Amino acid sequence: MATGVQRSVRVDAERLCSPSATVYRPHCRPLRASAFRVREVRNCTAVPRYPMGSLWSRPAMTITEARHKSQIVRAATVDTDRSHASFVGPGVETDSHGVERVPYREQGWNFWTWQKHRIHYLQAGDSGPPIVLVHGFGASGYHWRYNIIELAKTHRVFALDLLGFGWSDKALVDYSQTVWSDQIAAFIKEVVDDGPVILAGNSLGGYNSLATAARFPELVKGVVLLNGAGRIEDVQTAVEAPVSAALSDTEKDLLSAIDPEDFSSSGRSESASNASTSSSQPSASQSPSSQKAAPLTNSGKEQASFMSQVLAPLATIAKRVAVYGSFIVTKQPARVKSVLQQVYIDKTNVDDELVRSIIRAAEEPNAAEVFYRVIGGNSGVTGGGASVNQLLNKLDNKMPMLLLWGDLDPWIGPGSAARVKKYYPKADRVGIQAGHCPHDEKPAEVDRILLDWASKL
Repeated sequence: MATGVQRSVRVDAERLCSPSATVYRPHCRPLRASAFRVREVRNCTAVPRYPMGSLWSRPAMTITEARHKSQIVRAATVDTDRSHASFVGPGVETDSHGVERVPYREQGWNFWTWQKHRIHYLQAGDSGPPIVLVHGFGASGYHWRYNIIELAKTHRVFALDLLGFGWSDKALVDYSQTVWSDQIAAFIKEVVDDGPVILAGNSLGGYNSLATAARFPELVKGVVLLNGAGRIEDVQTAVEAPVSAALSDTEKDLLSAIDPEDFSSSGRSESASNASTSSSQPSASQSPSSQKAAPLTNSGKEQASFMSQVLAPLATIAKRVAVYGSFIVTKQPARVKSVLQQVYIDKTNVDDELVRSIIRAAEEPNAAEVFYRVIGGNSGVTGGGASVNQLLNKLDNKMPMLLLWGDLDPWIGPGSAARVKKYYPKADRVGIQAGHCPHDEKPAEVDRILLDWASKL
């Protein structure tokens, strides 16, 4: 019969090694709790501290150690109901081609509360300068699955989900450049808690990384743009491709009519007020005689104001219907995979796990409404918000920057990187033979270039 201490150790280790917990060491496989024995604690590794820590380099834990460190073992248990109640490491697996990566986890990893919203993130690495990874449109922190393990060998690594994406809450807020840069800044202060950091972002994540650096330069010591999105000068060079590629020409025409003002109460009231004012004033194109010939009576003004207030909501409803319809089509697995294959030159890593990580988020309540607000607001997805050159000007060519570009990207090609370099001569430019998501398509090459650049900061 097991002693009280042995039972305690068994329970703690069961929590660590159960299928609901993430096991860090490649040789330490999840075990069914029903088949667990005390002696199997030897094959597991306990979390050394909370909330930090990757465990790949830690020695296995003996039963004697477990007796004295059961509280530490409990820190590794999974609690999906309370933010910060536990820490879940990313885990490691080998894909079908023998490459290590983070295994897909349907329930996500870690959560942090920001402005009453539940924000998801992955974390790895015990020591070293912190790196924060920011995903692109429609993706999540899991999109850095092939980078986290390698980067964590020399850095503390964090991959967060932007509000409205991945495992983070699908909040009904006004999505804008400032919402996400505020979130990233708060994440650095509260979760990383060890700045300044290197910010690396792909596509929309690149734009948000740049926006964060421009607004909070004290938190960032270097920016890495991997095929970063954003409007440059007066040319809209980076309408987010997953939106554009997934829609028909008709849907694109409908979406091009969306006014960002529709997404704020002040915008709607101002639009209605402006419509009312414009309807009560003569057009500048009218001649003075024609203006006098058709004066608006008070009754006419009231009717015009009434009609503008009636028609404005109907136009918004039509836009919403169009966007919702496109969202239903866009989130289908076959469409998601098709869009990904358009921008991965080497399609090896366009696998079921990546597709599932995108589809899972699209199945959540409010996902369609968030999609509508994101692509119609000033988020940088459709060219809203500050332009890239405006953000670069705020950095004044002082902050280190790496333009790590997939030069075969059919959406945001090397021309965009050249324009950024023109406005920001300090930036280092490295091109690789990959598409829109070079970090997932050519992870080994991206990791090598990023780590070499980071070592010189």
